[in-house]
Amino acid sequence: MSAEAAARALGLRQSEIETAVELGLLATTDRAGGPGERPKVPAAEVRRLLASVDHPDGLRAQVATTGARDGAALLGITEERFAKLARLGLLTPVRCHLNRYHCVVWRYLADELRAVRRQRALHLTGQLPPPLRRLLATGDDARPRTWRRRVLAQRLSRSGTTWERAAAVAALLPRSHTTALLTPDEQRCLDAARPRPLFARARSGTAERTLEPLTRALPGPEAEQYAADFAALLDEARTMARPAQRASRVRRPAPPGSGRPAGRPRRPMPARPPQPPGPGSTGPARKTGQGRVRQTPSGQDRSSRSPA
Repeated sequence: MSAEAAARALGLRQSEIETAVELGLLATTDRAGGPGERPKVPAAEVRRLLASVDHPDGLRAQVATTGARDGAALLGITEERFAKLARLGLLTPVRCHLNRYHCVVWRYLADELRAVRRQRALHLTGQLPPPLRRLLATGDDARPRTWRRRVLAQRLSRSGTTWERAAAVAALLPRSHTTALLTPDEQRCLDAARPRPLFARARSGTAERTLEPLTRALPGPEAEQYAADFAALLDEARTMARPAQRASRVRRPAPPGSGRPAGRPRRPMPARPPQPPGPGSTGPARKTGQGRVRQTPSGQDRSSRSPA
């Protein structure tokens, strides 16, 4: 069933079902249909969750997300401090969406924030170290970068083939970075293995322009790293394909009674000796197939005819 139907059956929100799928807490069917098609939830998986003792609170607690304000309250810090830690990449978002003002809202797993608090992370209190303060001063925001890294890790964990792993990395790169390296057959393999889109179809052009850049690696070290990973996976896919290509080129033995026995070497044909010069020829005979002397209607050699 679809994610919407599974959410209704389990008494959960659709976003909670999607988060459970991304975290590997909810099994889905294998890839079927066209590339990018959203996965389906098996009915048996829904029945398993309905029969669990802690349903629905158990799964709901595992996929519960929070924004910056509630996240700061969970950690016992200010909202400003929470934003700084997230920009530095010390807190990794799990989801994001646009609010009604077309601003990106990042969501974090509540369980992960509780774990950070239990571990008494050093950066929760006191002054940040000078390197982190200098990084904040540059205006760098690591939230999109750490979110993309998390998405890639989730996709790789669900990938079953080398092409699926290559497609997971390629989804973070501009298409021009990959098409130049692929043959038409390889491009078809990659397109067939592409993961589903991270966002549903945007309702407006503004939303599309805001969300789409979040799914692509930024030029520089991030894009270079993913490009190198894609090239390595492409080499692996090609290496695995070579034995199959060689096997397809092996000539199969001919069935009995279909001509020359299979496996018997072909006997070379002897070369035909040159023809001797014909009557009236003034030079040596040419090679077989090229030196046949043309006869005139009167039976005389053309070379013996005198010009008119």
